[in-house]
Amino acid sequence: MTTVLATIVTLAALSAVGFLPVVATVGPRWFAVPLAPLTGAVLAALAATASLSFGGALIDWFVGLAVVAALVVFSIWVLEPERGPWARPSTRGTPGRRRSRMMGVVGFFAVVVSCCWNLRGLRSPTVGFDARALWVMRPGWFLQSHAQLLIDMKARGLVLSQSAYPPLVSATTAVAWRITGIHTARVGVTTIAVLNICALAAAAMALVECGRGVATRMVTPAASGVGSSGVGSSGVAVLTGRPPWAPMVTGVVAAVLLVFVAAGVTEPFLTNGYADPIWSLAAVGAVAYGLQSRSDRSTRAAAAILILVAGLSKNEGLVTAIALVALVAFRTIGIEGLRAGWRRWVAPAVLAACELALLAWWPVLMHIIGARGASSSFTASSDAGSRTSAVVHGMSPYLHVLVVALPLSIVGGLVLRSVRRRGEVGNDLWAWLALAVGLVAVGGALVTGSGAIVPWIRSTVHRITEYPVLEGWWIVAVWAVVASSGIRTPHAKGPDVGAAGQEVTADDSLTAPADVTGVGAAS
Repeated sequence: MTTVLATIVTLAALSAVGFLPVVATVGPRWFAVPLAPLTGAVLAALAATASLSFGGALIDWFVGLAVVAALVVFSIWVLEPERGPWARPSTRGTPGRRRSRMMGVVGFFAVVVSCCWNLRGLRSPTVGFDARALWVMRPGWFLQSHAQLLIDMKARGLVLSQSAYPPLVSATTAVAWRITGIHTARVGVTTIAVLNICALAAAAMALVECGRGVATRMVTPAASGVGSSGVGSSGVAVLTGRPPWAPMVTGVVAAVLLVFVAAGVTEPFLTNGYADPIWSLAAVGAVAYGLQSRSDRSTRAAAAILILVAGLSKNEGLVTAIALVALVAFRTIGIEGLRAGWRRWVAPAVLAACELALLAWWPVLMHIIGARGASSSFTASSDAGSRTSAVVHGMSPYLHVLVVALPLSIVGGLVLRSVRRRGEVGNDLWAWLALAVGLVAVGGALVTGSGAIVPWIRSTVHRITEYPVLEGWWIVAVWAVVASSGIRTPHAKGPDVGAAGQEVTADDSLTAPADVTGVGAAS
């Protein structure tokens, strides 16, 4: 079996495993397509954690978790048929719906094509140093017996010091090796590169959905219960006109540009097996769906999947993911209102608790078994000042996008605040909080670490600044979509024939017209 075929087989297996959970939680949405293999990778990471915790083969746990997830989904559909994919409301293709639906298709394929183009780095069969020393070394451990795996994780004689890093990249590679029988570093690199692209596609599709959502809500009166945060309680609105082209086209263009910018920021690590791109791209997508989109079941589920991907990939991603769990829960609960009764906030709180439990399982296990690299050495407080100064000066040249994003956010907040609220795009401060969290997570690791700070920064600064840089570009792209909503097309205010006064519900599936209410659109 060739490397290409092995990669295809692995991605097909991951997608098959993640398909039902994604369809059940996210729904048949365009951005659900790249989330399916990422969900399979999350199950692979959980399978590796369970194998190390309780014994048993990794592949057995992987298959078992897939079966359990499928049974849970089918049980829910049997007990609550209205939540099944067959129960989606029927819609008719009015001109406004057809326009938004067409842009959804165009945006999806534009993102896919641009993502595939940026995989051309795989033509060079390179494997990064850290990838060879860590990420594609541990997969062989996960395929050994439980006793040998414990020895490998704890042995102090190995030069490798970070066996305790989260397992997603290594566990996914181990699944690839077990399924295909091809135990090469190259298979691991190509598989992770495609998962990187899936995370990038998910984040970029949020911009496509943002443009569609802004466009439809420009011609749709706000649903009852819509507050300043942009989330309505009724989820029902009335279509009064055709969505304008400008925001939808801008969303597609911004998504494609984000793909190329992100590929430039993350190369060469995007295609050589490092874990930095996948957690950075997944965290940006989590912010996009959890903090910037209209809050509904689809976007919250997408954010939860991407948070788990980020948190199970690397230590910096773990810290950022834990903070994102809190931010998303706080935003959701704040939107719905603490005074509305416990029924309105218990679901977000339970979801956050489940995410935190899954994220904490691996690091707690590492401390229990005494894995190599499970504990950190902290520098003396007298050295913290000089290390902080070195970190600031070392990272500053890579954060130039903030010079553009910060004034743009200030001007946009002053001039386009009402437009952004009407389009129901999440408050810009949420994105800045998420960016600050990532900077603190990375900078804090450098300041409190024990290694020589200057060579450490020089060798890692490109990789560790990927997330804040990408988040900065995301902020710029969203403001571009919001600003474009002021460009009206001739039919922007014209009512659709037979559509005025027609009550509609959310529908943004792969087979039905796009969501004309904005409910469920990434806005």
